[in-house]
Amino acid sequence: MAARLIMTKHASEKLLERGMSASLIRKIAEKGVRIEDRESGAMLRIYKEKTGKFYTLVTDEEKGQITVITCYESSAWQAEFCKKVKKNERSKMR
Repeated sequence: MAARLIMTKHASEKLLERGMSASLIRKIAEKGVRIEDRESGAMLRIYKEKTGKFYTLVTDEEKGQITVITCYESSAWQAEFCKKVKKNERSKMR
């Protein structure tokens, strides 16, 4: 069962401002690489879209619920980190 996805007011505003669709947000939440921000305690979910762009969700996660705090196009370091994590995951599967 998929986790319940909740958008903060700020995230909803940014979603519209940045032209990101609700379906993209759901895809990032479900398939994005999870990276914990140890400073803030937030979880980053980074996802590469078919267009080649990377997107980041900043979330607060509890059992069965993901609260989206904000969403944006990923920075260069986030995209590179995501690639490294994915590469490591693939090498572990061999």
